[in-house]
Amino acid sequence: MSQKDEPAGNGEHPVSVLLYGWMRGAGFQKKLVLVLMAIGLAAVVLEVLLSSKPVRDPGSIPGFQAFFGFIAFGGAVLSGWPLGRFLRRREDYYERPDRNTPP
Repeated sequence: MSQKDEPAGNGEHPVSVLLYGWMRGAGFQKKLVLVLMAIGLAAVVLEVLLSSKPVRDPGSIPGFQAFFGFIAFGGAVLSGWPLGRFLRRREDYYERPDRNTPP
């Protein structure tokens, strides 16, 4: 391994610092969320202004697919919480001596 390929002192590769270091600025996440919200809102507004189709069913309401997709994805993510609690094993499940001894 050459000197260039070794990670920096903090364990981070210099290329990752070069590529993604700009994301560490103060308030980057908040700015990113605001920009994405503005783009989504602009898309819905443009759909309302430029659409000439009459509203006949819920699927043709401007922004319905985005709203429904967000709610469905949120439901899928949140359903993992009780499912994880139901399927989770104790921390010492594989370390208990009574599990490894034959009957």
